[in-house]
Amino acid sequence: MFDTLKDLLPWSTSTAAKKETCCACCGNCCRYFGGHLHTSAHDIERWKREGREDLLSRVNRLGWIWVDPVTKQLLDPCPFLLQADQQRWICSINETKPDICRDYPTIAHEFRCLSGGFLKF
Repeated sequence: MFDTLKDLLPWSTSTAAKKETCCACCGNCCRYFGGHLHTSAHDIERWKREGREDLLSRVNRLGWIWVDPVTKQLLDPCPFLLQADQQRWICSINETKPDICRDYPTIAHEFRCLSGGFLKF
């Protein structure tokens, strides 16, 4: 039983947990959830270290992202989402995107993206 449970953990080294998964880059998550996200303290510290004023200016005093730097109104969709072609979207800040974006989809989403893809093991 322990081995079965261990296989389900994301940090497990078992072969069952080593399934290759990847994002389809449909952009649905960023387009539909882009204006309803909260940043982490880790994000803020990382962006300060990286000198990312462009990102820091889009966080309001309560930690909500993405906001207009001037009006502080929430933006939807994410302003860093770029359309690659008619079916694919890419994150222009992928290397430093917020933790909440890195963690999506979570167990609350049954590890399925908005397109129905199973993205986590």
